[in-house]
Amino acid sequence: MYLFKKITLIQTLIFGLSYCTTEESKNIPDHLNDLEQLIVVQPNSEPAYSIEFIRSAEIHHSSATNKWFVDWSNDFWAFSGGDYWFAGLEVDDSGRIYVGNRAAHTIQVFDSDGLFLTETGGEGNGPGEFNGISDIKIQNNQLLAFDFLQFRTTFYSLDPLNVAEVKNAYLSRTPDIYELNGWLSSGFKFIDDERFLVRYVDEYANTNVGTPQYNLDKIRPGRYYIVDREGKVVSEMLFELISQTHITADVEGRHLWNWSTVPFLNQPLVSISDDGYIISANSEEFLIKMFAYNGDYIRAFYIPLEKKTLTRDELLNMYGDAGKATQHLLQNAELPEIWPALGNIILDDENRLWVSTIPESDNLIYEWWILLDTGDLLAKFRWTGNRSIEKIKNGYLYTRETEESTGIQTIVKYRIEMDQ
Repeated sequence: MYLFKKITLIQTLIFGLSYCTTEESKNIPDHLNDLEQLIVVQPNSEPAYSIEFIRSAEIHHSSATNKWFVDWSNDFWAFSGGDYWFAGLEVDDSGRIYVGNRAAHTIQVFDSDGLFLTETGGEGNGPGEFNGISDIKIQNNQLLAFDFLQFRTTFYSLDPLNVAEVKNAYLSRTPDIYELNGWLSSGFKFIDDERFLVRYVDEYANTNVGTPQYNLDKIRPGRYYIVDREGKVVSEMLFELISQTHITADVEGRHLWNWSTVPFLNQPLVSISDDGYIISANSEEFLIKMFAYNGDYIRAFYIPLEKKTLTRDELLNMYGDAGKATQHLLQNAELPEIWPALGNIILDDENRLWVSTIPESDNLIYEWWILLDTGDLLAKFRWTGNRSIEKIKNGYLYTRETEESTGIQTIVKYRIEMDQ
């Protein structure tokens, strides 16, 4: 259990603060030349360790997990549904697993072996009830759950699991700084029990094709700031990311577009560690920026890799069981020629970066790079695209895995082992 942490300590002592600089590297885009503290991770870097994942537990409780599925079957809306049910995964110090279930308006609790213990919540406006769970976090031996429709945080004690307090979070208030005049809040993530990372946009996505307000064909930036519970912006802008990319098509008199984010189009990626460190990226670029808990920029990482070629037939095969609207969109929309650079980014409990790239392959495969904050490559591995890493803590990795034939999802726990 402690092997992963020991290896990281040894690796840090060996490598110290060495890293590749922009002067030592080639093929860096011009717009990155002036970026301070840029670490270039060479594509041919050899990992220090091999890595193996030993299956330790899997959640099988059918009545608790009957809403855990991916569903693209809607015939009217393209890419509507997906894995909307999922609202985050957390693990406490005893190994209990907490799963936010947006569809059921509950938080479900399982022991370290994946056995169902209890659930809390339910739809409503009372204490401990939810209308829209969007994020959960364990902080200071409490479980926090944010309701993005009621703009409030519910605080739970862990032993036993009871509602301790409910606090409003005035994150929808008009930003109190000039540079955000007219901008709208559009996404919220816990940093800690009093602060949030909030995304602001100058306009929401507008699907009214043929009107001046239509903007699915435009690049819509999102600006990210730290905001306290009272709605006060308490940082400079940390970073700007491009909003979800859309593809569109006019089919049989209807204008179609992708409702949800999809892995073959650019999307903003953000991960916040247990102690508030933040990483961000546009999935279309191999650039990841890292920030301290107070919003100060620390450094950036760039991996100059080749991107995977994208074909229409590949997507039609991937989404062969999807509804008619999704099929029509994929058949008729103008598609990019390449996949994005990144699938996901996540920080573990030691603030190591786990970065998934998308290599050339017949099927969707993610190649994960585990990086120290020096940029040194600790390990690398490939996993199929139906596995989504949700949490890495205390030497264990927790994934959300999809059965491709049914769309049913489950949570699987793996023990991490590394060898030279």
